[in-house]
Amino acid sequence: MAPDKREWSVPAPVRALLWWPGVAFVLVMVAPDAAAVGIAASGVMLVTLGFVLPVVTRRLRRPRPGPPRAFDDHPTVEMPTVEMPPVGRAA
Repeated sequence: MAPDKREWSVPAPVRALLWWPGVAFVLVMVAPDAAAVGIAASGVMLVTLGFVLPVVTRRLRRPRPGPPRAFDDHPTVEMPTVEMPPVGRAA
Protein backbone atom coordinates (compact mmCIF):
# COMPACT_ATOMS: atom_id res chain seq x y z
CA MET A 1 0.00 0.00 0.00
CA ALA A 2 1.31 3.42 -0.90
CA PRO A 3 1.99 5.79 2.02
CA ASP A 4 -0.41 8.66 2.53
CA LYS A 5 0.81 11.92 1.07
CA ARG A 6 1.39 14.66 3.58
CA GLU A 7 -0.23 18.00 2.97
CA TRP A 8 2.26 20.67 2.01
CA SER A 9 1.79 24.28 2.97
CA VAL A 10 3.74 27.36 2.06
CA PRO A 11 6.14 28.36 4.87
CA ALA A 12 5.19 31.51 6.76
CA PRO A 13 8.14 33.67 5.59
CA VAL A 14 7.28 32.90 1.97
CA ARG A 15 3.60 33.67 2.59
CA ALA A 16 4.64 37.00 4.08
CA LEU A 17 6.75 37.73 1.00
CA LEU A 18 3.69 37.28 -1.19
CA TRP A 19 2.62 40.70 0.09
CA TRP A 20 5.89 42.27 -1.07
CA PRO A 21 4.87 43.28 -4.64
CA GLY A 22 1.78 45.09 -3.38
CA VAL A 23 3.68 46.80 -0.58
CA ALA A 24 6.45 47.79 -3.01
CA PHE A 25 3.90 49.27 -5.43
CA VAL A 26 2.28 51.34 -2.69
CA LEU A 27 5.70 52.55 -1.49
CA VAL A 28 6.64 53.68 -5.01
CA MET A 29 3.35 55.55 -5.33
CA VAL A 30 3.64 57.22 -1.93
CA ALA A 31 7.36 58.07 -1.86
CA PRO A 32 9.10 57.56 -5.23
CA ASP A 33 12.36 59.16 -4.05
CA ALA A 34 12.83 56.69 -1.18
CA ALA A 35 11.39 53.68 -3.01
CA ALA A 36 14.57 51.59 -3.22
CA VAL A 37 15.33 51.75 0.48
CA GLY A 38 11.66 51.39 1.39
CA ILE A 39 11.20 48.30 -0.79
CA ALA A 40 14.26 46.58 0.68
CA ALA A 41 13.22 47.51 4.22
CA SER A 42 9.68 46.28 3.65
CA GLY A 43 11.00 42.93 2.37
CA VAL A 44 13.15 42.49 5.46
CA MET A 45 10.22 43.49 7.67
CA LEU A 46 7.86 41.03 5.97
CA VAL A 47 10.33 38.13 6.27
CA THR A 48 10.93 38.95 9.93
CA LEU A 49 7.19 39.11 10.51
CA GLY A 50 6.83 35.75 8.76
CA PHE A 51 9.37 34.17 11.13
CA VAL A 52 8.17 35.80 14.36
CA LEU A 53 4.38 35.63 14.00
CA PRO A 54 4.07 31.79 13.89
CA VAL A 55 6.31 31.45 16.95
CA VAL A 56 4.22 33.94 18.91
CA THR A 57 1.00 32.28 17.76
CA ARG A 58 2.21 28.85 18.91
CA ARG A 59 3.16 30.26 22.31
CA LEU A 60 -0.25 31.86 22.75
CA ARG A 61 -2.11 28.69 21.72
CA ARG A 62 -0.07 26.42 24.00
CA PRO A 63 -2.44 24.54 26.33
CA ARG A 64 -2.34 25.66 29.91
CA PRO A 65 -1.64 22.96 32.50
CA GLY A 66 -4.69 22.11 34.57
CA PRO A 67 -4.85 21.55 38.32
CA PRO A 68 -3.13 18.33 39.46
CA ARG A 69 -5.45 15.36 39.91
CA ALA A 70 -5.21 12.80 42.67
CA PHE A 71 -3.81 9.40 41.67
CA ASP A 72 -7.03 7.58 42.61
CA ASP A 73 -9.24 10.00 40.72
CA HIS A 74 -9.25 8.06 37.45
CA PRO A 75 -12.61 7.64 35.74
CA THR A 76 -13.99 4.10 35.82
CA VAL A 77 -16.54 2.37 33.62
CA GLU A 78 -18.33 -0.85 34.49
CA MET A 79 -19.72 -2.75 31.55
CA PRO A 80 -22.55 -5.26 32.04
CA THR A 81 -21.96 -8.86 30.99
CA VAL A 82 -23.88 -9.74 27.86
CA GLU A 83 -24.59 -13.37 27.10
CA MET A 84 -25.15 -14.35 23.51
CA PRO A 85 -27.67 -17.11 22.74
CA PRO A 86 -26.29 -20.12 20.86
CA VAL A 87 -26.59 -19.92 17.10
CA GLY A 88 -28.61 -22.60 15.36
CA ARG A 89 -27.69 -24.08 12.03
CA ALA A 90 -28.42 -21.89 9.07
CA ALA A 91 -30.02 -23.30 5.92
